[in-house]
This record gives sequence, C-alpha cells and structure tokens, in this order.
Amino acid sequence: MRVSMSELRHRITILRPVTDTDDEGNILVQTTQEVGKAWALVLPFATKISDGYAEKVQEVDYRIVIRYRADVRVTDLVQWNGKRLTPIAPPYLLGGKKRWLVMECKELVEDG
Repeated sequence: MRVSMSELRHRITILRPVTDTDDEGNILVQTTQEVGKAWALVLPFATKISDGYAEKVQEVDYRIVIRYRADVRVTDLVQWNGKRLTPIAPPYLLGGKKRWLVMECKELVEDG
C-alpha cells in the first residue's frame, strides 16, 4: 500500500479514555480526553453482519493511515465524521518505517 500526503483528506480526532477504579477494583470509564487531531486516509475495508442466537451485530471495519505519531496507544479511540471508531488491532508502521501509522478500527452500526 502506497500513501502520499495528498491522499490525507479526512480529519480525525484521537481520543483517550480516562479510567478510574471503584472501591471493588472495577474499571470505570468516565470520559475521554482529546490526544490530538490528524489528517488521515480512511478506508472502509470490511463489513460483517453476524446473526447469532442472542443478537444481531452489524459492524464496518476501517483502515486509517496517518503520519507517524509516537503518542498513539492501543486503547485510543478515533472520532471521524461523527462516528466513534474502536480499535481492533494495535497501531502498526506502514512499510516498517516511522513515516506512516496504520490503525485498524471498527464501527458498530445500530439498527434505527
């Protein structure tokens, strides 16, 4: 996959969940804080509709390419076009060089 600067046409926001624990040690997510904004190439690459016994799950997977940032974590969320995307894999370098960072995320689609 080749990426050039002119292809980064989407504006994303990287969000980090701020967690706290209660008296019993359970993790509570209270809010998210903005880590930063970046220009990105957002590519939807797969959809999955799973109709199991308990529930029907609809999701869209995205591959997001941004310029390399050292502060992106596995738990960070991505806000794009009013959608909150959840990571499905750790961020990795494109081509093994510190030029591009790839994040694979999913969007759960709710029925209307």
